[in-house]
Amino acid sequence: MATFVSVELDERTIYRLMVGSIVPRPIAWVTSESPAGLVNLAPFSFFNGVATDPPTVMISIGLRAGEKKDTLRNIESTGDFVVNMVTESLAHAMNISAADFLSHESEVPAAGVTLIEGTHVRCPRIREAPISMECRLDRILVVGRSRHSLVLGEVLAFHVEDALLRDGRIDPGRLPALGRLGGDLYCSVRTIIEMKRPHYVTKF
Repeated sequence: MATFVSVELDERTIYRLMVGSIVPRPIAWVTSESPAGLVNLAPFSFFNGVATDPPTVMISIGLRAGEKKDTLRNIESTGDFVVNMVTESLAHAMNISAADFLSHESEVPAAGVTLIEGTHVRCPRIREAPISMECRLDRILVVGRSRHSLVLGEVLAFHVEDALLRDGRIDPGRLPALGRLGGDLYCSVRTIIEMKRPHYVTKF
């Protein structure tokens, strides 16, 4: 088994080890809005849920060429954002929005998606996304020497497509979610395994 000691590695090598090991990663397709009203759309795979009361999600946003990304600037300025979930059918649009657009350009027209007004935040969401979470900024923590910004957002409202629901719950079999792997690779949720959690007294 190969062993890699972090302090002996450069940041790029560490990044490749992390994205190759932490798989699959859910993708937060984030809409944010500048104070001037320009909507930014960008995917982030360093993303997950961190609490349920109140419901809170986290997104880790790195720097680009030593500068803050538009998403982070917008969230800092307006205090809200929307996490839109990505499915197989939205993969191409999501990938387009990952390009290095200029700061004064919105990715939305190029991605070919439709904006719809938020119900609890100023920022719009993506109509085509089967699940959207309207978030209010809780706090931002700067982590590491590379100065990643860990954005914590309280989810004020969940928008879930009716077809995904069964008995009031989201049916994962109806959600062809896209996941991020290492490099340019992605995966889709096609195989679902159910395992009941055993009681402690159960003999294994």
